[in-house]
Amino acid sequence: MQDSSTNSVSGFYRSTNGGATWDSVGAPTAVNNGGNSQCWYNLVAAVDPNNPDILVVGGLNMAKSINAGTTWSTIGSANVHVDHHALVFNGSTKLINGNDGGIYYTESFDLASPAFVNKNNGYNVTQYYACDVHPTTTDYFLAGAQDNGTQRFQAPGLNNTTSATGGDGGFCHIDQTDGNIQITSNTGNRYNVSNNGGISFVFASTVFNARGQFINPTDWDDASNILYCGDDAGKYFFITNWTGTPAGTQVSVASMGARELTAVKVDPNTANTIWIGASFGNLPPQVLKLTSANSATPTVVSFANLGATSNANVSSIDIDPANPNHIVAVISNYGVVSVYESTNGGTSFTSIEGNLPDMPVRWVSFAPTNAQLNGAAGGNGGLIIATELGIWTTSAISGAATQWIPNNSGFANVRTDMVRIRPSDNLAVAATHGRGLFTTVLPTVVTGIGTTPSNTKDFIRYINAESGRLNIYTGQLLTKSMSVQLVDMSGRVVLAHQFSYQNSSMDISRLAAATYTVRIRGNKNEYYAGKFIKR
Repeated sequence: MQDSSTNSVSGFYRSTNGGATWDSVGAPTAVNNGGNSQCWYNLVAAVDPNNPDILVVGGLNMAKSINAGTTWSTIGSANVHVDHHALVFNGSTKLINGNDGGIYYTESFDLASPAFVNKNNGYNVTQYYACDVHPTTTDYFLAGAQDNGTQRFQAPGLNNTTSATGGDGGFCHIDQTDGNIQITSNTGNRYNVSNNGGISFVFASTVFNARGQFINPTDWDDASNILYCGDDAGKYFFITNWTGTPAGTQVSVASMGARELTAVKVDPNTANTIWIGASFGNLPPQVLKLTSANSATPTVVSFANLGATSNANVSSIDIDPANPNHIVAVISNYGVVSVYESTNGGTSFTSIEGNLPDMPVRWVSFAPTNAQLNGAAGGNGGLIIATELGIWTTSAISGAATQWIPNNSGFANVRTDMVRIRPSDNLAVAATHGRGLFTTVLPTVVTGIGTTPSNTKDFIRYINAESGRLNIYTGQLLTKSMSVQLVDMSGRVVLAHQFSYQNSSMDISRLAAATYTVRIRGNKNEYYAGKFIKR
């Protein structure tokens, strides 16, 4: 039995007469974790199918009894991940264990100290809450996972990751103007910062507090290097000076009432402006726009309720980069309207749920204006949402008539918590809560080029394709960076990347054999176009 005040197991009960009477035996200490016990989350038990006196229970760790619960011994704690959820016997000697680290297995459960083996090879079930993408390094991602820290991805495909920081991984950020600045989080307002491109992280002890959500919503302002965070009800928290000693400020917002911050979005159009999703407190969920958000006295420009129900939370907000008055907010729960749109700067919101199934929606992003989410005939741009059943998209927002389609080719209908998009190459990365991390390049059309300009003299000397690589050889201009697009013969961008202005190479091994156009633009609007054949 779990104690409701301590979240620990304080009683273990046994009946020998079919439940007519019960006696209390000693609770196994292995399942508890002192003041941090969480048996509401991880508590499971199983009985040896051949001997009712042999039991195994799992909570924080696993415990075994060979005398019907009279005494217990801790097992597997040295090499088995914590937080246990599943125990399955196969005979008396074999036991399969499912925990926050995946699958563990022993063939020696009959011994006093069973030897467990990790069986996660190719088993992709990590529960990610959040992710971010590096602005220039193709396959570099951060992703925060339930009880598996924040993982750093540096290679495509189903590969090993390295741990950036440990504990429960939450929201994470990579500065999109300076990829050297990276931030990871744990629970509450506990953050770690790297100023060397993720090589090492330092705990931001000066701003640590336990306020906010378990997985606390945050957003990073790339322009001013400020992190906006959740906090106590009616408040938010912002942190500055990330390249020195971080300093935090707690801000009260009377308009929030008893609501807590459950989503925050930095406005891409106006400096020091944020949007807050405020939820709970037995009040309808609300969206607020705040200017001067980097001060102790921000101005609430607008606020509006999303429906009338109080048992739902705003999970994500996005602002149309091309229209500051166009905002979309989503709600996470069943039995409620999940997707809302405002076209008047947040003064009011209306439903655009359309044909979307009744399910929680956890993230929303405006697609790039040249993205073809629903095929070439579906139009360009639109919305991408992360839901309980994977990724859904629409290319045309039409109020109550909005048509959504599932875009889950390549991964299952799995709970998905976040989508991030890299504008330089339209790469989208999705954090699933149960199937790991996935990426795709959004299909695009070439737009905004107009009359093809002449190649800039000495910008690019030449290109060549060989051995699955496209090699680019630059000239001697004072250009700092260049964006590269590969376009197929139908005019679709099939690959894009951002480079520093220097000799560079792109992996084209996954492209089909065909003729492609290379379009390269420098940061001073230098231009180059050429063709190559991928064999």
